[in-house]
Amino acid sequence: MSMALIECLAILCAVISADAATPSCELQKISPGGDAVVTWFLPIPLPKAREVIADAMQATGVLLFKNTERSVEGERAVERITVLGLPRGDEAIHAELAPVMQDGKAGTQVRVETLRRGSKKGAPKHVWSAAVLDQAACLVSLLSLADPPRRPEVSPLDGVEIPIADSTSVPVRSQHFFFNTDLKTGKSVPFETAENVVVNDSIVIPSGSLVTASVEESSDIGEFGRGAGGQLRFKYVLLPDGTRLPLRGIVDLRGKNVNKGVLAAIAVTISTAALSTTGTGFAIHAGGLFRAEIDGEQKIRVSRAALPMKDQN
Repeated sequence: MSMALIECLAILCAVISADAATPSCELQKISPGGDAVVTWFLPIPLPKAREVIADAMQATGVLLFKNTERSVEGERAVERITVLGLPRGDEAIHAELAPVMQDGKAGTQVRVETLRRGSKKGAPKHVWSAAVLDQAACLVSLLSLADPPRRPEVSPLDGVEIPIADSTSVPVRSQHFFFNTDLKTGKSVPFETAENVVVNDSIVIPSGSLVTASVEESSDIGEFGRGAGGQLRFKYVLLPDGTRLPLRGIVDLRGKNVNKGVLAAIAVTISTAALSTTGTGFAIHAGGLFRAEIDGEQKIRVSRAALPMKDQN
């Protein structure tokens, strides 16, 4: 693993109110360098490897034009590069994926190559292959490998009813990279719980549970350099028994207004590791940490296995 991944020191911070900032775990900062062709083994199934590679490529400013079972390809786009605050260049990035066994472990071999886009000849100005794989490895460590909506429902027949107080904090991470043009009004945006939510030593919401947010507002980049805008509203978290526990929390997203040179108001405090707003657009990073809250006092049933040992009998 590269030193870049070991040194992922970009602290994420996102909370409901600006005066209650809470530090989060680390996320890889994208920067070019290394060899044009890099091959890594990721100890995860191919479908998940393809997802994290696609998200990692987009974090380098890539607009994807191919995303199939075993291949992800795209070219760096000026608008995305500007929003992400990355070095400009005319690079294309290609990734080839194949299921393999290594040291007795099933996983995916990923070969990433950086080249000049189109039919241009010569070496690329910047090389992003190692950065893409570093970012992918970081996302693997941050996000759940399971697909929360496809998990079988688990009914706590022997469960115990536990109250959850109104405004209980629920840390969540974005499951994927989203650029402002991806976020249209009415679109559902998947997040997942970043850690177990514990009440009285009992796990009431497991880590990796699906959290759904919706795009309440969306506007494109306007005339005279007006930044794109949007608003996300957290809706609910899906519990193991299929219960939808209501959440609240709003994230106002605004690209930079070029003429005024300032950001529009943001309802939550968000670091550049979770959200990029350098240009007139904005981007939500895969793995970016935000916080929602339980909406109203709730009561749920929790299986005895989730209770402290002293309470399981």
